[in-house]
Amino acid sequence: MNRRIVWINGLLAVVLVAGLVGGYVWLFRSTDEAATGRTVAVQSGSVSETVTATGTVATAGTVDLSFSEGGTVTTLLVEAGDTVRAGQRLATVDDTTAQQALTSATRTYAQAVTAAQQSSVSLTAAQRSLDDARETAALNKKGYVTAVTEAKEALADAESSWSAACLDPNGLCPSTDAWSQLRAAEGDVASASSAYQQAVQTASADETTNNLKVNQAKVNAEAAQSRQYNDCTTYGSTSSQCTSANDSLRTAQQGYENALNSQRVAAIASQQTLADADERITAANVALKRLQASLAETARDARDGAERSLASAQLALKKGVESDQQSIARAQESLASLQAGSMAVDTPTGATTADSAAIEVARDGVAVAQQSLEAAVLRAPVAGTVGSVAVDEDEDVIAGAPVLTLVPEAAYEVTAQFSEADAMKVAAGQPATVTLDALNGESATGTVTSVAILPTTGGDVTTYAATITLADAPDGVRDGMSASVVVTVDEVADALWAPSAAITTAGGLSTVTVRVNGIDTVVPVTTGLAGDTGTEITSGVAEGDQLVVDTTDTGTGFSGIPGGGPPGGLGGGVGIVGGGGR
Repeated sequence: MNRRIVWINGLLAVVLVAGLVGGYVWLFRSTDEAATGRTVAVQSGSVSETVTATGTVATAGTVDLSFSEGGTVTTLLVEAGDTVRAGQRLATVDDTTAQQALTSATRTYAQAVTAAQQSSVSLTAAQRSLDDARETAALNKKGYVTAVTEAKEALADAESSWSAACLDPNGLCPSTDAWSQLRAAEGDVASASSAYQQAVQTASADETTNNLKVNQAKVNAEAAQSRQYNDCTTYGSTSSQCTSANDSLRTAQQGYENALNSQRVAAIASQQTLADADERITAANVALKRLQASLAETARDARDGAERSLASAQLALKKGVESDQQSIARAQESLASLQAGSMAVDTPTGATTADSAAIEVARDGVAVAQQSLEAAVLRAPVAGTVGSVAVDEDEDVIAGAPVLTLVPEAAYEVTAQFSEADAMKVAAGQPATVTLDALNGESATGTVTSVAILPTTGGDVTTYAATITLADAPDGVRDGMSASVVVTVDEVADALWAPSAAITTAGGLSTVTVRVNGIDTVVPVTTGLAGDTGTEITSGVAEGDQLVVDTTDTGTGFSGIPGGGPPGGLGGGVGIVGGGGR
């Protein structure tokens, strides 16, 4: 019952987070279509993870034993030659710090339980809080929606007013007077541009005419000069013909000079006219741009103000709804905790989610402190005889340094090569099952006694050697026999679990499909240890729930449970087994 409440609240937390990120949330998604696919039941039991390797049998040697944490040796409980049993205490280091940590963790746990008891609320109060949160959320949302609606109407009114004032294609819609000024300025630009073009055309025509006059005057002067030369040469410089030719030449030269002067004057006048027209265009454009900028700024300010008001109202709506949803979710969590009973072992009935979380954290702290205290004790991993003792009492030792050697009672051990990834999970003290191929697959139990620090490299493959000491070697075993090794590297006892094929994970969110009365519902779940044939589910479902497994799935599901029975009572095999714990 206690773990069920944890799962329910974990589900609510997952749904709340998903809603804040995605914009909408679903806790359950059902379909009215006919349910298809086979189902499997959520069951309770132990979930375990194993790794496998192949190895070779050899006569057992000695095992070096060391502390996992350094310190000062306080007691040596054995001497060389002593016979010890598996699990027997051999030596200890100073555990004062560990004891203090355990005392502090225990005190913190007690304080957390007391705080939960003091802050527990009644079911009626929790229901009232939920009702109040929902009512407040409804009122707030109504106010937020009204504000957004009014802001939209204000923006529409502003845009409508501008549109009604003019037909400006750019959306710059000032008052009628301002718009008239804009049109007049645009007319000035057009008029100035037209005048400039007319000036250019006039100047071009004048230039052509003047060029013709100059060319003609030049031709006349050249002809007069030729006649003067001929007449004066033929009739003499004093003749009347020469005198008349000189007069004609002077007249033609003066006409040429006059044409050149007229051309220069006309060019200067045309340049001035063009300059004046260009200056008028520039002035008209400057005036137009200034007016456009002023009108654009006015229009932009009006629209921007309305848009900012709308954006502010929409943001207030979003944040207000999110805040109200969070308040409702917290009230629902508190109510659910009270309706369902205690949240976890030793957690007071009616404790809030925050109080329950604090208790769980404190409980984990106690467990860690207990582990540190246990690490101060050196125990025999297997039965055997103490070969030598390398330290004395009151001597300081470091973690991993040999303290004593142990000659296992067992006659044989197996050295197996594990892959890099699997070797990271293997540790001394873990149980193992060894199968001997040469003995028709006969199996024996064993314990990991050591894991090599340095790798073994062969070709492109890197492995790490682990030594498994056999507890009861079968008859007929010999040195050099090949063996298959299965080591249990992790295990969770009393867990809810389901076949991995029934769980879908995408985007960090895991879900299962629960079938109730022929209706399939997608439910978020929180998963734990992924075992060999099943996955631990820590929240979201209850024991007995029917989960849908896709008919296209090729996994074994529940059909291939090792050990010959449902979880909780499995005596052998690997994957999901009975008993044990983390």
